[in-house]
Amino acid sequence: MILREVKDNRHFQQICREGNGMKTDARVRYTKMRVREAFFQCLKEKPVSRITVKELCEIAEINRATFYTHYNDPFDLMGQLEEEVLQKFREMAGNAGFDKENGIMTELLKGLKEDKGETALLASANGDPSFNAKISALFYEIYEKGMGDMLSRLTKRQRKTAYRFMSGGCSQVLSFWLEEGMQESPEAVAKEMNEMCAAVLTAYVQ
Repeated sequence: MILREVKDNRHFQQICREGNGMKTDARVRYTKMRVREAFFQCLKEKPVSRITVKELCEIAEINRATFYTHYNDPFDLMGQLEEEVLQKFREMAGNAGFDKENGIMTELLKGLKEDKGETALLASANGDPSFNAKISALFYEIYEKGMGDMLSRLTKRQRKTAYRFMSGGCSQVLSFWLEEGMQESPEAVAKEMNEMCAAVLTAYVQ
């Protein structure tokens, strides 16, 4: 009987620990959401180099110790936000696939359209000048994985040249679309990207 009570107590404690873990996760998510909102609020008004931990904490209503639990400084925060965007792109690209016309680009652009302009801010003059290069590198990764079979007739160097051309061109079109406030629909821009890539590749492969 005593042994059973001990086991039951241990089980109860485990449940409590798991429950506390869930509550902690929820608090962390809420804290990061508040910091994220504060960061983008500031980034609309000034470059990241002028954003201070103090003002982020004041806007997010947290203390500095809480901020430093998750981030080293505003640049580290921006880097983590950029990685979130890139990871979301990777997941979308994996789900869309190349078998559907304009599928990948349409999904990526739709995702950007829905993020309240946050990616546009990260890629703006106030954000990270190298973010467009990171997006271009991601596009290269997507094309390399998805179009290898389609370009099998080309040499390795020719395929790399094609991937660089498409990823660089598409990242610049994306940047232009963001600068214009995403006025054109994701479907229309994705169609333009794919048509331009297809036209050049057709001539290049021949």
